[in-house]
Amino acid sequence: MEYLPQDLIYEIVLRLPVKGLIRFSFVSKLWKAVIYSKDFIKEHQQRRSINNSKKDFTLIRHGVQSGDFHHFYAASFSADTLEEEQQIEHPIYSLEEEYGLGLHTRIITVCHGLVLLGVLCRKATSNYVHLYVWNPVIAKHRHISQPIWPEGEDPHFTYGIGYHCDEDDLKVLVLRQTGRRPIWKIQFIVCSVATGQWKRITKLPPSNLQVNIFCYYNMVSLSDSRVAWLMADVDYMDLYHVVTFDLVKEEYNTYRVPISIRGPGAITLMELGGFLCFRHRQNIWFMKDSSWSTEPIPLNNSRPLFFDGERFLLSRFSGDHKELFWYNIKTQDHQHVTRTGDYAGSFDGATTQTAFICGGNLRFLLDGQPDLYAYFCRP
Repeated sequence: MEYLPQDLIYEIVLRLPVKGLIRFSFVSKLWKAVIYSKDFIKEHQQRRSINNSKKDFTLIRHGVQSGDFHHFYAASFSADTLEEEQQIEHPIYSLEEEYGLGLHTRIITVCHGLVLLGVLCRKATSNYVHLYVWNPVIAKHRHISQPIWPEGEDPHFTYGIGYHCDEDDLKVLVLRQTGRRPIWKIQFIVCSVATGQWKRITKLPPSNLQVNIFCYYNMVSLSDSRVAWLMADVDYMDLYHVVTFDLVKEEYNTYRVPISIRGPGAITLMELGGFLCFRHRQNIWFMKDSSWSTEPIPLNNSRPLFFDGERFLLSRFSGDHKELFWYNIKTQDHQHVTRTGDYAGSFDGATTQTAFICGGNLRFLLDGQPDLYAYFCRP
């Protein structure tokens, strides 16, 4: 490399995936400064957005139980091959702190390669959730300090994170509902990850909708500066709506879910590969051009992890049998994913959450708090 022109090396480095850049930054102080410069990060991001084939991911799972603890695991996924998983430490707390304080961590959602984590202290008297934005690729995180909410109001929360394209900033969102039908109160606040400042959104969702109390962590991030979540229609108890909120325009849109729901059921709103998806029990629908797919896709006791517009990546766990496979919705063909090693526990456990991170992101949280264990940043 020392005999190559610097311009050629720069061009080569621009083509590296994010995890490759992290490792290359250990070559010298000069290249570390170049890789973490704003101009390089911007140019690298632009190239990846043009050339990204959505085939290079990091799969992060949390909630895999071993003994008294629930662990994080990470593995690279590319070209239909899943590398062997490696257990990683909690980015914020040690196992001793997690166990001693009774902490419960949940992956809430993912946006632009960053993960929103919710940490609940089971020994506390309130259901206050500590929010952290985590960039696993650069092994840094930031605590998002919530306002002090009044106690004794029996609140229900919906949390999310989205990208504001005009401000080039990530936003953490909290939708808080107190009271019950027919009288309830909704508060909606948004926090800038860059500045830590909260802003109250005065315009609220339609008055006939209330927070779905059966889905506490159901806000998802969409690619066009919007976030989405589920709300129940108080006039028709079997009817749910997907509410989207545009972070730039601060405007709402609502879409009816594709079916009527009798009782609470098992419903989930998901973002898979840029597609908004709605799951009810063992069926899933996806949205394209603001319309739901006409027929549900049967999951057959599998968990959806990703969707590329033609195929769902599904996981299935039965006894000692674990499999990961692509399901083509048109041909109904199955293509099994090659694994270079085993993965721990189940993808389908009730406590297990998964996050697919496409490529990773160098732009956010460069000034964040370093993780306890920098899994991705080892040379």
